[in-house]
Parts: sequence; structure tokens; C-alpha cells
Amino acid sequence: MTTVRATVEVFGQRLGLRADGDESRLQEIARFVDFRMREVADRSSSVDTVKIAVLTALNIADELFQERETDQDVRQKRLEKQAERLVLKIEEGLKPGETGNEK
Repeated sequence: MTTVRATVEVFGQRLGLRADGDESRLQEIARFVDFRMREVADRSSSVDTVKIAVLTALNIADELFQERETDQDVRQKRLEKQAERLVLKIEEGLKPGETGNEK
């Protein structure tokens, strides 16, 4: 992957970034973080930028964890269904007279 440099603005702060990927993705991520920080600032009585940044990071991390848990639940259910189908196939194969090997 190519390393790119970009200048972004988040919550009034201009930041020079360097990351793998492309500049448009960095700009998109910066706009997302800026938007989320402004949401937190609107709901908070604090004007401390560091506190707003930490609260925003906690909110985004919470969403990430929820997504991971949801994905894990979906995978678990899919694996359980697959296991049930395999057990049924094995049970059917073990029934006498249905395998073609019985005399």
C-alpha cells in the first residue's frame, strides 16, 4: 500500500497526517471524527477539547465493540446451523438400510 500525506482539520485543529491508503479516505475519516466531536461538544457542557476528544473516542470504540459482538453472534449462529446440518447428515448416514452397505 502507498503511504500518503494529507492535511486535515478536526474540531478546528489542522493536522498533518501520514498513513497507508489514499488521501480521500483520510479526509473522509477526518470529517467523520470532526462530526462526532461536534456532536459530543453539543451534548456536553465541557469546552475542554481533550475531554471532548476522549469522550468521542470512547463513543466510537463502543460502536466498534458492538459491531464486533454483532458480527461474532452472526458467525456463531451460522456455525451452529451448519453443525446441525452436518449432524443430521451423519445421523442419516448411520441409519441401517439407507447406506447401501447393509446386507
